[in-house]
Amino acid sequence: MDQHFNDSLGLERLLFFSDAVMAIAITLLAIDLKIPEIPAALAIQELPRQLDALTPRIISFVISFVVIGIYWSSHHRYFGYIRRYDGRLVALNMLFLMFIVLMPFVASLFGQYHFLPIGVIAYAAEVAAIGLTLAALWWYATRQHRLVDQDLDEIFIHNRMIIALASPLPFLLSIPLALISEVAALTVWWLAPFLALGALRLIERKGSGNRVESWTARLAQRLGRNPQSRA
Repeated sequence: MDQHFNDSLGLERLLFFSDAVMAIAITLLAIDLKIPEIPAALAIQELPRQLDALTPRIISFVISFVVIGIYWSSHHRYFGYIRRYDGRLVALNMLFLMFIVLMPFVASLFGQYHFLPIGVIAYAAEVAAIGLTLAALWWYATRQHRLVDQDLDEIFIHNRMIIALASPLPFLLSIPLALISEVAALTVWWLAPFLALGALRLIERKGSGNRVESWTARLAQRLGRNPQSRA
């Protein structure tokens, strides 16, 4: 590498690029929300009908907007712990962004063909791919503290991985279910935020227990006692 090459801002540029891509993708979601031009004389009768026909696409837009927003927030949070980068991290990040950019197309497909298994399966696979790619990115960056601080807590790293894997799980489970019932598959999607929240609550409780045990051990050490020797 050229000794005069300065890449101190490389990680920031990677984040700026990612933010820009996700901002464009979330904007493109609205392109599919179109109402055909209606003659003024027929607007009173036709406009409600057109809006009603547009409802599935509006729902698809809202869900997709929330999905991209959540993963933008998660991406930002994970990169807050990453201190360095390499070519493989860039490749994983580009793969993550590829699935983000694909979201407007899949959202349009789902909005138009939500009543067909292929529409539901394509959307579920897309959301699952985004989540799993972000999880892979976090795993690579934190494996043996490759790209994070050496003192970053292993338990914290493990807990964040659990949360990253919990979110796409309902979408993966809904794929075979969509072949039986589209409605059942859509119902499973709503489990995603509750599953992630449940994993977070479980982790917080476990963390609280660990903190209590750690505090007790420190207190016993100061008093010159061994907690394990108590009856």
